[in-house]
Amino acid sequence: MKLIAPRGLACVALFVALTAPAPVLRADGFIVVEHPPILPPHPPQPPHPPRPHPPPWRPFMPLEVARHFVDAEVTDTVAITRIDQTFYNPNPQQLEGTYIFPLPDEVAVERFTMWVDGKELAGEVLDADKARQVYESIVSRMRDPALLEYVGQRMFKARVFPIPGHGEVRIKLAYSQTLRADAGLVGYAYPLNTEKFSARPLRELSVRVRVRSRIPMRSVFCPSHEASIDRRGEGEAVVGLEGRDILPDRDFLVYYQVTDEEFGLSVLTHREAGEDGYFMARISPPWRIDESDVLPKDICFVFDTSGSMAGRKIEQARAALKFCLANLAERDRFNVLTFSTEVRPFRDELMGATREAREDAVRMVERLEATGGTNINEALLAAMKMAPRGERERRYLIIFLTDGQPTVGQTDIAAILRNTAGANAEKVRLFAFGLGNDVNTRLLDKLAEENHGVREYVSEQEDLEVKLSNFYAKVASPVLNDLELAFEGARVSDVYPKRLPDLFKGGEVVVLGRYGGEGREPVTLSGWQGERKKSFEYEANFATRDVENDFLPQLWAMRKVGYLLDELRLHGENKELKEEIIRLGKRYGIVTPYTSYLIAEEAREYALRGVPLEGATQAVNVVLDARTAPQLRFTAQSGADWDEVTGEGSVAQSKMNQQLQGAMSLTAGAFDEIRLNYVDAAGQQRVNQIGAQTFYQDGRRWVDSRYDGKAETNKLKTFSKEYFDLLARHPRLNRFFAQGPRVVVVFEGKVYETVDG
Repeated sequence: MKLIAPRGLACVALFVALTAPAPVLRADGFIVVEHPPILPPHPPQPPHPPRPHPPPWRPFMPLEVARHFVDAEVTDTVAITRIDQTFYNPNPQQLEGTYIFPLPDEVAVERFTMWVDGKELAGEVLDADKARQVYESIVSRMRDPALLEYVGQRMFKARVFPIPGHGEVRIKLAYSQTLRADAGLVGYAYPLNTEKFSARPLRELSVRVRVRSRIPMRSVFCPSHEASIDRRGEGEAVVGLEGRDILPDRDFLVYYQVTDEEFGLSVLTHREAGEDGYFMARISPPWRIDESDVLPKDICFVFDTSGSMAGRKIEQARAALKFCLANLAERDRFNVLTFSTEVRPFRDELMGATREAREDAVRMVERLEATGGTNINEALLAAMKMAPRGERERRYLIIFLTDGQPTVGQTDIAAILRNTAGANAEKVRLFAFGLGNDVNTRLLDKLAEENHGVREYVSEQEDLEVKLSNFYAKVASPVLNDLELAFEGARVSDVYPKRLPDLFKGGEVVVLGRYGGEGREPVTLSGWQGERKKSFEYEANFATRDVENDFLPQLWAMRKVGYLLDELRLHGENKELKEEIIRLGKRYGIVTPYTSYLIAEEAREYALRGVPLEGATQAVNVVLDARTAPQLRFTAQSGADWDEVTGEGSVAQSKMNQQLQGAMSLTAGAFDEIRLNYVDAAGQQRVNQIGAQTFYQDGRRWVDSRYDGKAETNKLKTFSKEYFDLLARHPRLNRFFAQGPRVVVVFEGKVYETVDG
């Protein structure tokens, strides 16, 4: 978005969007600076005789968002949101502007106060028709469609004067809204997409949402950001996000589920017209669980003490193991197997986790030394042999940690996997921890996959004690085993994960998939609590059409890509799977080892010289194909680290697959290397994620990833009457056309293309 109008009108946006999720409300606040000083295109010629020091000519600079604070209080289904934001004027001259805040119908403004030089300013609310005239006028005069996504909404409007040169304007706003509850699931949204508005990153950002409910909350989650979630009992939680020097690019979403059921089940859906839908089901245990409801467990810690573990590794391993031992429950049983050239069990069989037994084990751990080879096969078989036979009321877990590869005894990877699988007759859960980059990732990945567990890799720079302690805290208290989720009438498919994990106290299980049915359909959750099989009946609404929750398609695609990549890594190359990975990567904007993209012509020199560009990761080869440049295309390309089973690239690929398969949020941190977020050499964004759709820049156009280039497009002159009439009939097109004056989008079976008017 160009923030300087050709003739005297500049729009400077400050993102302020406060919203509610069920119908997601969109409301961004921004300031329109009217008639900025008309400055000459060249420094003025000094009069004769010349002055000693003529003032330098400076271009008009757009306003900046210095600070943005959001504080929301949600009580049951009523939310009050308060915003405190500060705009900075980097220009030396005083400015005058108009503050505009789009208002969805569901929002009631309680108080709007602005201070400029200590004075309080008032404003007015415009209905949707009058507000539309203002939006379209700004868009047409500026020849910039960036504000189009607000067309059709009411508006709060206030004059801002003066905006002091090199000074700040502080704006406070409060509004209330009623949130919709669907089957006990309540959502709150605050749009933070400021990328197209703010000229500079925010110096300070803080979002805090406090939720209180009289009905117990089974689940509280933020699918959009790596937010902190502080549970303060069954009926209260605080969700927070803070940062400095950041440019937010996606809405801040908070969901919570209220229910009196023993286990909570919430289902979110998204479905476009004429397509199968997407769903996300979240299974949560009660927040408060009596110790009597926690299933007793048997656990065996299998630790590598070979020579390569010497130094900091063995010290961290000791500390991590001591933490795990200290947090065993009295009803648990345990053992410790250390191994190098030989296997050394602490006891010949599992023992009760009495205080004396744990203290003895801690003393043994403190004496551990690193020496000898790595006998993985014998260690795993010894751990499997200790599994109790026929005791369904207890779950047997193995936590296996190693920093190397098998060097003693059986060293053939296939044979080790066969031996372990053959010994696992009791459905033992095996959790594999790889330390460093010398581990055989294919061995550990398969051990975890074939034995109902997960794998985790800890780099040399990470703290093993922290990682293992956090993991153990999650699996320390099982409450429901061998989960099954049955959907009747919804015709679900492509469900991930394929095999549901056990449910632990304080945790949850997240399932994503597609559905073809419609209407309110029964969903059954079943699992084992000790020797009793229990079932829970729920009802979920599988909508015929649901344009909300448009983050679900990409989350589902991440899960599927992670599953397919693991299939290839563990079972070998497959043409059909590879082509499906490429298709999903392009359609949903996901980085994969088979996805390389062609960059625009201005980056040609960088690509030909092999210079890495911002936004590219090791898993992606940025290449240029002179035959098709500058158009953006996806091609099949095998990554250099794809076939490696050890080393940094192998560990990175395994960790990335694990991230994809555990995708529960589209966060700014965890998934930067998974979502395509390509920025070219000139600093221009080349990939846009707008809800469920991905757009790539092709020359001056933004092109929908679903457009194959063959279908004839319905062309519209930008800013023409037909252009605005179409947006009035289909307001959902606003977000797509707001990308720029030239956009190609697939919408409800038609292809629209905006062209220069």
